[in-house]
Formats: sequence, structure tokens, C-alpha cells
Amino acid sequence: MRMPAHRVSQLTPQSLTTPATIPSARLFSSTLLSSPTRALPNQSLSSRTSSASTSFTPSISSLLPSQTRAFSATAALGVKRNTFRPSRRVQKRRSGFLTRNTDRKGRLIIIRRRLKGRRAMSW
Repeated sequence: MRMPAHRVSQLTPQSLTTPATIPSARLFSSTLLSSPTRALPNQSLSSRTSSASTSFTPSISSLLPSQTRAFSATAALGVKRNTFRPSRRVQKRRSGFLTRNTDRKGRLIIIRRRLKGRRAMSW
């Protein structure tokens, strides 16, 4: 879409480079990480932490989700274990006769195996 001629005449090279007309290239998360990493030699550790915690605590705490579980409990949720130690007990629990009888697809497996003439319906 073209600008009208009277609007183009109002634009000057200085107005094109003002921060109001150019969108910021920095992401919001990068502003949170822009805190100083090196302390000045005359500052003590306690004064740095107290000033940093008072100035950034409301904005960071409002952005972070509240944690209800411990980190160690959340890290292993839904993750497959990298060890393979099979046992008959686990095999019977996962694909045994009683487990197959609990849902429709399991019952269909037992019926199919019975029709085929299998001696063992499942574990």
C-alpha cells in the first residue's frame, strides 16, 4: 500500500531512525538476561544480591510458573528408562490374561488366539 504524497513529505531521514518507528530487534527474554555478570570491585556480594533481588523480583516471579513438584520428580515423568532388565513378572503384568480381559482390544486378542487354536491365550 502506498503512502499519500503529503505523508511522504512529512517523513525526514531523522524521523525514520527514531526508536519509535523501528521495532526493537531484541526479544523480551534477552532483556531479563541482560543483568550485569561481573560485579564492580567496590561492591560487596550482599549489596549486589539485595539490589538485584529487589529490582527484578516482581517481574521475574510474575513470569515464571509456580512449581508444585520437586525438580527431580518432574524430570522423570513420562521418560522411558534406558535400562533393559526384563522379568516374567513385568511381562505377565503388561500382557497377561487378566490384563487382556480388562479392555475390549485385549478380549479381541484372546478370542483371535482361541479361534486360531493357540494353547496359551497369553502369559
